[in-house]
Amino acid sequence: MDNYLSSVRNSCKLLKVFLDSPKELGVTELSRRLQLSKGAVHKLLATLEAEGFIRQNETTKQYTLGYTLLELGNKVIKNHDIVDFSTPYLRQLLDETKELVVLCVLDKRDAIYVAKMDSPHPIRFTVEIYRRFPPYATSGSRVLLAYQSEEFQEKVLSNVELKTYTPYSFTSVEEIKENLKTIKERGYEISANRRNQGVTGLAAPVFDATGEAVAAISVIGPTDRVAPQLEVIRTHLLATTKAMSEQLGYRA
Repeated sequence: MDNYLSSVRNSCKLLKVFLDSPKELGVTELSRRLQLSKGAVHKLLATLEAEGFIRQNETTKQYTLGYTLLELGNKVIKNHDIVDFSTPYLRQLLDETKELVVLCVLDKRDAIYVAKMDSPHPIRFTVEIYRRFPPYATSGSRVLLAYQSEEFQEKVLSNVELKTYTPYSFTSVEEIKENLKTIKERGYEISANRRNQGVTGLAAPVFDATGEAVAAISVIGPTDRVAPQLEVIRTHLLATTKAMSEQLGYRA
């Protein structure tokens, strides 16, 4: 901890508060969440605002994220080779399945959708990209978790409070661990109604030359449309991830 600057660390924590919060927050609420004095929060906000990381609403006097973060986020995405590399594969998979196609990666203990291509159907399922979520939460993230070390899996799943979204959601860590074993045995995931009622997703891993699962591709859509096409979608999905993995130098 001696290697960290507390002011920088607190600034980072302040910015992260907005990830799962309303669009705008006031000094009092930020002070409560960060467990810092209002004076300290004021100084952090003033510094971040001066650099464009935070904006103040002149009407409400509350604060929201600044445009500098958007610029940095776009820069990260543009520099993220896996996103550029995957784009033609995602587009082809979309053409073949006509359902939402997403690219998922791990960042430390979080999963993130870093690219997506929406279904052309008027009734469709979609997701918010660049949002962090637990690796056990979706079909794509569970695929990635399945191919991580047991030590990493334990860190992610230890002392976790599972959220129940539907009657089909996982209710215990043991269930998730069994699911991860199944994913690794068959090489892909099929998830129906676990997070969203009436939604089914298929996901498979993309490997690099070292054999590491560096990303997962998911195809997601309404269950009544996806279920009859499971085998067709699975075939296209596995062909896509196989081609991507081989292009990255992976040899099974």
